Amino acid sequence: MDHYSELETVVREAFGPYGFTEQSIAAVGMLLDNRFEGLILVDVEGRVVYMNHENERFLGLERGGARGRHITELIPSSRLHVVCKTGKAEVGHVQEIQGQLKVSARIPILKEGRVIGAMGSIMFSDVKEVTKLSRRVRVLEDRVADYEKRLKAVPHRQRYTFDHILGCSEAMQDTLKLAEQVAASDSDVLISGETGTGKELFAHAIHNASERGDGPFIRLNCASIPRELAESELFGYEPGSFSGARREGQMGKFEQAHGGTIFLDEIGDLPLAIQGKLLRVLQEREVERIGGTAIRYVNFRLIAASNLDLKELAERGAFRLDLFFRLNKLLVAVPPLRQRPEDIPLYVQHFLDTSCAFVGEHPHRVAPEAMAALQGYPWPGNVRELNNVVERVAWNAKPPEIRLEDLPSFLLTQAAPSPSDRGPMALRDAVEETEKALIRRVLTLTGNNKSRACKLLDVHRTTLYEKLVKYRIELS
Repeated sequence: MDHYSELETVVREAFGPYGFTEQSIAAVGMLLDNRFEGLILVDVEGRVVYMNHENERFLGLERGGARGRHITELIPSSRLHVVCKTGKAEVGHVQEIQGQLKVSARIPILKEGRVIGAMGSIMFSDVKEVTKLSRRVRVLEDRVADYEKRLKAVPHRQRYTFDHILGCSEAMQDTLKLAEQVAASDSDVLISGETGTGKELFAHAIHNASERGDGPFIRLNCASIPRELAESELFGYEPGSFSGARREGQMGKFEQAHGGTIFLDEIGDLPLAIQGKLLRVLQEREVERIGGTAIRYVNFRLIAASNLDLKELAERGAFRLDLFFRLNKLLVAVPPLRQRPEDIPLYVQHFLDTSCAFVGEHPHRVAPEAMAALQGYPWPGNVRELNNVVERVAWNAKPPEIRLEDLPSFLLTQAAPSPSDRGPMALRDAVEETEKALIRRVLTLTGNNKSRACKLLDVHRTTLYEKLVKYRIELS
């Protein structure tokens, strides 16, 4: 059977009972010469046997000019010849073609179980399209999450486990070990830590590792809900309990968490009146809806989190002391990032590999002096702030690496020691002390490279030399 007969057989089988129509014939033509999708076929050696007109135009070739040439001769970044050898498809890979980043698919062509070639096509003609699509997906995900809040809880496992928590420092390893021990218990847990340290991540992991891991995980941020709605959110209400209430009433978070875990984030923001009712629920494992008289038994585990010192709040009368003692039995304190700078390289590389994956052609590593600056900054916003800075820098930095010059200036100035610890000083003396410390820090980070130091400090070389003499700063 000749090739044309084989092709006719394949096409007839594909269309089956639909047969050949004007529309189906036009569709085959569009599939082969789709202006939105470049199509390439290679033989098992990687030589081009077919390239559609769109690809030829893009590569500046005459019609048929690619035939017989090896694919890497035309597109050096191509891996079609590799797919012919491995027989494994590569879908959704970012590839540079003629200076443009595209998302491609490479599929092996099989006949009677053996690889006879490979097909390459463009899924997205620009990586930015993927970014836009990702943003649209995030919007849709937010909407779905909003709808899910209105549904009754259904048992499901949470996404994050202890394997998702990064940290090689001794402080983080000790915290992880403690959290794993706490997960084996069924007692209520308090997670303390500054904003951005990953308290919710620990809550997910503790729930997943516990015997309740297959049960519901119900979350409520106590700081984000109006005070007048906090009680109904937690305990629920009966039909007609108050103006604006739903006809069918509403199940509270504790009832939704039956058989699983309820996570109350920023619990220090709960009103005192509700704290008293919360204490009773924790003691009796019973809830009473607003406007109701029936007592409902609930089987749950509470994981609470706070970025505030609850003991200090209790001493000021802003938090119930008896509730604090009840929660403080099992305490997991997540250390801030400034106490574990050795974890910063691990987080930075993780963010570059994940969060920045669709930032076009982004840097894949960080220069040593830039990493030193990142490790020397106190990070008041902790891991969340670090993630934001890395993403922002990755957008603007020129590959292959993030350099010291790419970092925001506050990473240099913030690390300079404050002269206020030395007691009262004249304004001029304070300025000079800060200036001296900053110059020393920049010189240290740049390895005493005065040209780079001038650029970072935004001063003329003569000015820098004058400051070095004035402050008697010697270069090692």
